[in-house]
Amino acid sequence: MKNTTASNRKTGIMIAKNLIILVVLVFVSILAMWAWFTNKSSATADGIDVKCDVPDGIEIAVVAPGSTPTEKDYVEGSIKISADKFSFMEDLVLSEVTSDGKTFYKPALIQSNGVAYADTSANWDKAVANENYLSFDLYIRSKSTQKVSLTNKSKFTPLSSVLVGETAGNKSKEGDYSRDCIVGATRFSIVDYNDNKDGNLKLLWIPRPDIYFFSSGGSSGVELDVPETGETSYDGLTYKHNYYEVTDTSKTLKTIDNSSSLDYFKTSVKNDEDEYVLPAKTEIVKLTKIGDDKFYTKCVRCNMWVDGEDSEDRLALVKGKFQIYLDLTIK
Repeated sequence: MKNTTASNRKTGIMIAKNLIILVVLVFVSILAMWAWFTNKSSATADGIDVKCDVPDGIEIAVVAPGSTPTEKDYVEGSIKISADKFSFMEDLVLSEVTSDGKTFYKPALIQSNGVAYADTSANWDKAVANENYLSFDLYIRSKSTQKVSLTNKSKFTPLSSVLVGETAGNKSKEGDYSRDCIVGATRFSIVDYNDNKDGNLKLLWIPRPDIYFFSSGGSSGVELDVPETGETSYDGLTYKHNYYEVTDTSKTLKTIDNSSSLDYFKTSVKNDEDEYVLPAKTEIVKLTKIGDDKFYTKCVRCNMWVDGEDSEDRLALVKGKFQIYLDLTIK
């Protein structure tokens, strides 16, 4: 491995797939997810584990948002990220959040007939990174210039293989469906702050649009394979990202869907293996500027949250579990 690494660094030729693999095992049993679609409740937190596999010639560092890594933070090969190893994650307890992918707010809520709603007339607090949602800075460095992209192998996967029916794993107490369907309410974003202090949104991703939690006529449950086109059954709720745009004077509900011309907005599609994956390779950063340490280095911020405006953000799905798989490549 050392000889291969030395050779790669001499030639500067590093074209590889599977550059970085991040596998995040998220135990949603830890999360206080009550959303503004349900009565308030709470749950305790367990932990989030991240495994990174890195090929020769590339080094990465994971740090708290806004922090600068030291030399000892950079690793090759594999790294495991969890609350017991990274102190910035110790207080993470996900809660109701609304976000455009860059800014995060915890709305004030009002209750009506057992259902909670965002109170647009009240003051809202900004959500706190690694208390209300997961956020970390991913530093990537190389001995040569590179374009780094997220590939279409990237996916969010519930731990239960059966999500609906009597044999559903990790079954909800409310019906014949898995708590792991909470993955349908997740969102993931990548923001590049290198050249713009306000941040360039490189990715805003709905990883599991196929999962839909319905409630009508006194009944509720989970249905799968929501149609991506036509969308008459559910009015496109699962394939839309709804969030509040917050200013000093207003709070406005906004919607982004698949008809949007925004190239950073992605909704997972089904591949040949019947897995829902990122629809296309998405460039997230370019390594173009060499530093005094002779490395080409840049950083992107990764955010993962459960959005309160999604139909799957339900009390019935608390204690769900899922994995995040991010597959990066260089050119």
